[in-house]
Amino acid sequence: MKKTTFLVAFALCLLFPAFAFATLLTADTTWQGEVTVNEDVIVPSGISLTLKPGTVVRIIPADTTKTDPEYISPLTEITVRGTLKVEGTRTFPVKFSSPGEAKNASWAGLIVDGGRAFLSGCSIDNAETALHVIEGTATVDGCKINGNRYGVSAIGPKSSVVLKSTTVADNDFGVYAFSGARIVQHNSTIGNNRKKDFHAADLQQPAAQIPLSTTKDLPVSRIYQDEVLLGSTIWQGHIIVKGIIRVPEGARLAILPGTVIEFSRRDSNGDGIGENGLMIQGSILAKGSAKEPIIFRSAEKGRSDTDWDAINIMGSDGVQNLIEYCQIEGAYRGLHFHFSNVAVTHSVLKGNYRAIQFQESLVVLHGNRLYENKSGIQGRNSTIDMSGNLISSNYIGGNFFRCNLQVRQNEFIGNRRDGLRLREGVTVMEENLIDGNRFGLMVADTFSGRFNRNVVSNNAETGLSLKNSDNIELFGNFVANNGLNGMNLQETRAEIKGNQIAANGERGLGLLSFTGTLTGNSFMGNGLWAIDQEGTNDVEAPDNWWGTDEPARVIFDRRNHPSRGRIISDNPLTQPVPFVWPLASVATPTVWQGEIIANRRLQIPTASTLTLLAGTKVLFAEGSGMTVNGKIVARGEKGREVIFTSAGKKLPGTWDEVLLEHANGSVISHAVFEYAQWGLHSHFTKLSLADSIFRNNNGGMRFRSGPVSIKRCLFRDNSIGIRSYRGNGSIEASDITRNETGVFVREKGSGLKINGSNLFDNTGYNVRIGDFNDENVDAAGNWWGEGIPANTIFDGRNEPGIGVVIFEPFLSKRVKTGNIVQ
Repeated sequence: MKKTTFLVAFALCLLFPAFAFATLLTADTTWQGEVTVNEDVIVPSGISLTLKPGTVVRIIPADTTKTDPEYISPLTEITVRGTLKVEGTRTFPVKFSSPGEAKNASWAGLIVDGGRAFLSGCSIDNAETALHVIEGTATVDGCKINGNRYGVSAIGPKSSVVLKSTTVADNDFGVYAFSGARIVQHNSTIGNNRKKDFHAADLQQPAAQIPLSTTKDLPVSRIYQDEVLLGSTIWQGHIIVKGIIRVPEGARLAILPGTVIEFSRRDSNGDGIGENGLMIQGSILAKGSAKEPIIFRSAEKGRSDTDWDAINIMGSDGVQNLIEYCQIEGAYRGLHFHFSNVAVTHSVLKGNYRAIQFQESLVVLHGNRLYENKSGIQGRNSTIDMSGNLISSNYIGGNFFRCNLQVRQNEFIGNRRDGLRLREGVTVMEENLIDGNRFGLMVADTFSGRFNRNVVSNNAETGLSLKNSDNIELFGNFVANNGLNGMNLQETRAEIKGNQIAANGERGLGLLSFTGTLTGNSFMGNGLWAIDQEGTNDVEAPDNWWGTDEPARVIFDRRNHPSRGRIISDNPLTQPVPFVWPLASVATPTVWQGEIIANRRLQIPTASTLTLLAGTKVLFAEGSGMTVNGKIVARGEKGREVIFTSAGKKLPGTWDEVLLEHANGSVISHAVFEYAQWGLHSHFTKLSLADSIFRNNNGGMRFRSGPVSIKRCLFRDNSIGIRSYRGNGSIEASDITRNETGVFVREKGSGLKINGSNLFDNTGYNVRIGDFNDENVDAAGNWWGEGIPANTIFDGRNEPGIGVVIFEPFLSKRVKTGNIVQ
C-alpha cells in the first residue's frame, strides 16, 4: 500500500473525543477535544490541519516495521507537507503527548517535511524529536517543549524555526541546527537539557555526482497504455509508458543498451503519487553499458520525485533479474521487489522518493550510486550482498530490518539523518566509509555482527551507536572527528579491540550497560572524555593507549560521580597502537594521529584533505605509497615530527613515494621522509615544504612545475637529494649533503633557484645538470664546502651544450640553517 487511509471516516471538522485513526488527509481538517492517534498522520501539500484551543492529542506508541517511503520514522509521527496550525492559548493550551508512563522517544514528534507549521500555546513531550523541520518553516509561540529526546531540530538551508516566548528544557538535547538551518529566538529559554542545550554542525557535502547519461533526444519507438507483455519482449529506442505494464509469470522483458523509458504521470486517487510503472512477475533483463545506459524517468516536463510508481518485481525468484548500467529517476520507489532474486549493478538512482525498497528477497547491490533521494535504500527479511556502492546526499541513507547482510567497501556520505541503520538480523560490515551524516552507523536489537576495519568519521552527532545488541565484534575501526560522540554503547555485549577512537567532539566512547572486552585501542584527543561511563557496572579496560594524559584524567566514572561504575584501566600502553588504515583511499577530510600503517597505495582524491598532527607516524608496507590529488597538510613540531617511514625493512626503496598531483595548497613542515624510492614527488602542485628531513631514500624529493618552496630542510644519505624536472621552485637555508647527487636538474632549470644553502660532501656532485637541460640555474650565495665549487658541479663546463650553474658569488662559510648534520 502506498498510503494509509481513514479507519474512521470523518470530514472537515473532527469534534468527537477519543477516536483512533491513521490517515493521509485529503481535505482541510480541524481537530478539537481529545484526539487519539495510533498510527501516522500525513498532512500533504495543499492541505491544512488546524487544532483548536484546548485540544489534547494522545499519541499511542508504536515502533513498527512499516516500509512505505513517505514515513520518516518507524515511530508514530505527524508529518506536515502542507500547513499545521495549532491555536492554543494560555488558558486553553493544546497538548501533544504519549499516554502512560512518561518516556522520551515514545513517538516520533511533529515532522515539518517541506511544509509550514504555526504552533501557539502548546506543549509537546515524550517524543523522539518534538519538532523536526526538513526544508520547511515553523513558528513556535508561547510553547513548552520538554521531556523529549530532542527538543527542536532543523536541517538544511531551506529550513527555519522562529521561537517566541518558548521554553525548550528538560529534554536530553535542546535545539539542533544542521547544514545552514536557521534558528531565531525571541524571549525564549533554552536550558537545563540533560546532555546539551544547543548544537550546530554542517554535514559532509560530497563531490557533485555525474549521472550515467544526460537527456537523449530519440524518436518514440512505441507508446504503451495498460498492457500485458507475454512471452519474450525486447525494448529498444524510446519507449513511452502511459499505464501499468505487466510481465506475468513465465514472460520476460529484455531492455537493450541505450533505451530510454519514460513514464507519464497518472494519479487517479489524488494521493500525489504517480501510478504508472512496471509490474514484473516473470523476469526483467535491463542490461545497459557504461557508454549506453538504460534510462528510466518521468515523461513530464516539470519532473518530480513521485511522477511514476516503480519497477516492481514480485515473486520472481526462479532466475536472477538484472538491472545493470541503468539510471532511474523521478519514481516513488525506483526499484521495488518482494520474494525475488535481483542484482543491481553499476546503476544510478537519483531524485526518487525512495531509490530501492525490498523484502523477502535475495539481493546483490554492486557499484551503484544512490544520491539525492528522500530515502536511499530500505530492506527487510532479505539476504543482501552489498559492495562498492555510494549512498550519498539522501535524507535517509540505508535502513535494514531482519536482514542477513554482507556490507563491504561502500560509502555512506552526507546523508542528512542516518548513514546506515540496522535492526535485528546478522551483519558483516568491513572496509566501509561512513562519513559526514547526522548519525553514522546505528545498530539496534542485533544478536550477532562483525563491524571491522571501517572508517566512521565526521558525522555531526554520533559515529557508531549500538543498542540492545549481543555477540558484536568491533575490530580495527577508525572512529574519529565525529561531532559529539565517537561510539555509544547501551545494553551491549561486544569485543572492542584495535580501534582508533580520536578527536571526537565530546566523548570517544559513551557506555551504558556494557559488558565485554575493551582492550588494545587508542584513545586520543577526544573533547571531554575518552570514556564516559554512564552505567553502574564496572568495565575492564586494560592495555589501551590513553594519549599523553593519565587514564584517570580522560575517563569519567565513579571517581567523578558516585552513582557510576568504574573503568578499570590497568596496564596503560606507553604508545599508540599501530593502526592499519582499512580503506584504499582517504576520500573525505580526515585527521591522522598516532601510528598509521598503509599496507597498500592510498589515494587522497580531489576535494579531500588529509591532515597529519604533530607526532604522527605513517608506516608504509613494502611497495606501498600515497597519491594525493586533494591536499595534504602535515605540520609537525620540533621534537614531534610527522614521520613517513617503512613498516618493514629499513632500506632505501622499501616503500614507493608520497605523490602530490595537482595538490595545490599542500603544506609539509617538520616532517621526516625515510627508506622510500622517492620520499616526496610533487607534480604541478603549489607546495610549501619547510624544516623537514629526507634521509636514506633512493631519492629524497623530485618535482615538476610548482611552485615549490623548500626552506630549512635537510637532504642527506640519499642517492639523489632533490631532482627538478621543468621545475619552478626555490631552495633556501637548506642542507644538502652525503647524497650521491645533491641536486639533479633534469630539464628546463631556469625556474629553479638555490640560495642561502649548504651543498657539500655529496659523493658525486653537489649539483648535476641533465643532458637535456639547456638552461642555466641560479645557485648564487651558497656554501659549497671546502675547495672549489666548480669541482663539485657537473654542467656545461663539463659537457658543452647544456646549461651552467651560476654559483658566484658564493659563501666562504657554512650557512646557519638549524639542521644537525652528523
